[in-house]
Amino acid sequence: FNLTSTVTAGIVSAKARNLDILGENTSLESFIQTDAAVNQGNSGGALVNASGELIGINSAIASHTGYFTGYSFAIPSNIARKVVADLKEYGMVQRAVLAVTIQEVDNNVAQELNLSQVKGVCITSVADDGAAYRAGLQQYDVITSVNGAEVNSVSELREVLAQYSPGDRVEIAYLRDGSSHKTPLTLLNSE
Repeated sequence: FNLTSTVTAGIVSAKARNLDILGENTSLESFIQTDAAVNQGNSGGALVNASGELIGINSAIASHTGYFTGYSFAIPSNIARKVVADLKEYGMVQRAVLAVTIQEVDNNVAQELNLSQVKGVCITSVADDGAAYRAGLQQYDVITSVNGAEVNSVSELREVLAQYSPGDRVEIAYLRDGSSHKTPLTLLNSE
């Protein structure tokens, strides 16, 4: 529309949305859902809080027509900040991983594992010699937090891990057989 600036409300209705835009189960998707008006040609704008601090970069819409219909999605600023730093330092993004496959804890999983609450992310397999394996994590352990940040969905866990670099040491809180545990873990690079 040849406008120099536009401001919309940008009310946040959800965090850690996984839209499967890239169609890969391992891709990092943890969008902030908002009602900021985003159309072709104006994505990339700032999503700011009431204090004017950047919290996200508007980047996608959910629309059958290709035009804004009330839902848009922003990349969290903490992820964007790390991507920029990695590109400057390494020329590519450094992605820290646990080397596990995971699933969200729903009512069925909680019942199967005798969990008192529906929370956390369940490890379904552990790669040999990966970061989780080296830290002693096992199949059916339920990760509840990373460095104190609670995780209750696959996208939340991926977003938290995206803030760290390979070689960083984090503390994983998890449940095993009804007991709470914590273990230090050194993140490895995805290959």
